[in-house]
Amino acid sequence: MKNFSPLWLLFMLAAIALAGCPGDETTTPPTVVPITADLFPLTAGNGFAYTGYATAPGSGSQIPDPTASYRTVWTIGPNVPTPLGGTATLVVDTTTGPFGPGGFVVTVSRNLLIQKDTAGDFFFIQTIGPFKRVFGIPVGTTAADTLIWVAVARPTQGVGMTGAVWTAYDSTFTGIGGTMVQLQIFGQFEAMETIQDSTGVASSLAKDRVTYRSRTWRKITVGGTVVQDDATTSQLWLAEDIGPVQMRIVEDTENPGHFRILTSKNF
Repeated sequence: MKNFSPLWLLFMLAAIALAGCPGDETTTPPTVVPITADLFPLTAGNGFAYTGYATAPGSGSQIPDPTASYRTVWTIGPNVPTPLGGTATLVVDTTTGPFGPGGFVVTVSRNLLIQKDTAGDFFFIQTIGPFKRVFGIPVGTTAADTLIWVAVARPTQGVGMTGAVWTAYDSTFTGIGGTMVQLQIFGQFEAMETIQDSTGVASSLAKDRVTYRSRTWRKITVGGTVVQDDATTSQLWLAEDIGPVQMRIVEDTENPGHFRILTSKNF
């Protein structure tokens, strides 16, 4: 039997350990290529008409609409003051659908507020009142106490393989019993997608639109434990020089969700 010196044995063990370790290779993140197209011109007077359907609060099931009454009109208005300070572009949302008692068809109008920066990224004011109430977080005494800005679409962050995920919102609150509750919203332009809308219906031809599909999603952490992750909150299909030609706004525990596809526009 051969005798091996301790020094030689240490050398062999070191060689084996090095062989099992990864090399010095590093992974370079993809270079973000910004989207330069104007994906939502906020021109006062521009109007959009949509058809689609609503989904029920909490369950997400489609709300029955036997008369096919669902319609939405968006009208771009002027810049106005916001409850959170500063100004934003007013978008008047007028939606008709089976929202009354027993599915009675009613028309509901509400004001949306959008900010668009010089780079083309845009932000919506959204309510987190339902979220706060679910987790026992004080909602305050004014509307501003439940409103937040959410970066719903950031063309500067690119799309797909040459894009990046962005943080649309991130804040931590004190809930029931002093438990810390963190709400995070992320966004990404996932891909380019061709959407067929019906704006060409007068000529009996549908219109193909090349769009950039964005998605936002929610992550909730309670007391250090993730209780919800990758929960979609919105999807937008944005066409250059037009804006949303299709959208999905996900319901919450108190408000219905909406799926809409463009039927006409006035520009």
